[in-house]
Amino acid sequence: MAENVLMPEMSWTEVEQALKDRPIALLPVGNTEAHGPHLPVAADTVIAIEMARRTALKLKQRGQHALIAPPITFCVSELGAEFPGTVSLPADTVVALLRDVSVALAKKFRAVAFVNVNQESANLEAIKRAAEEAKKAGAGVCFTEFAKKRWNDRLGTAFNAGDHGGSFETSLMLACARAQVREKERISLPPMDPLGPALKKGAKTFAEAGGEDAYFGDPTAASAEEGEAHFEVLADILTLSILEYLGSKA
Repeated sequence: MAENVLMPEMSWTEVEQALKDRPIALLPVGNTEAHGPHLPVAADTVIAIEMARRTALKLKQRGQHALIAPPITFCVSELGAEFPGTVSLPADTVVALLRDVSVALAKKFRAVAFVNVNQESANLEAIKRAAEEAKKAGAGVCFTEFAKKRWNDRLGTAFNAGDHGGSFETSLMLACARAQVREKERISLPPMDPLGPALKKGAKTFAEAGGEDAYFGDPTAASAEEGEAHFEVLADILTLSILEYLGSKA
């Protein structure tokens, strides 16, 4: 039977035993926001948990132990705040939440690594601030920014153009949670322009960016095979980033 690395499913005694291996805490940072009529509002959280699971396996192959902490399910979602089902927290609340959770985890774990796929700029800024404040409080925190050129060249056009509920995220969901994808809706959706250019022109919401159904990109181009390939790249990047962070602290 595969080793359980999901902390929410473990008893405290099992966590205590796992802590003897000086594991890293992988903290999935999700969101609750509209992702088109074909994906659940928890898509970012579902994807982040799967990214963490695959990263934990890769870390173990490299001799590092990791546990997946309970996910953060609410963050900043100003772009989609007008859509039913979206829950957007103020940035200061997100900073305080992530900082305090990180500091608490760091008391037991070797380090804390944020696992996040959401690329909304206000959300990324809050996560970065939280990492910085947690570090100032003495916690070891690794935050991998996929938008940096070193990483984003590996993630493809859809990711870099501002896919939201399009081929990139829908492929990830088909790979890890197919039952949660509304297939009838997915195959009927017309392609939408990517989100990135509209944001650069000053759009402040999905609606202003032309996303009246809260998605951007082409969900019909998604496939589970593409999702598997994306997950492989995402987990590789996270693994390398975490190993480099641990090496810098050795």
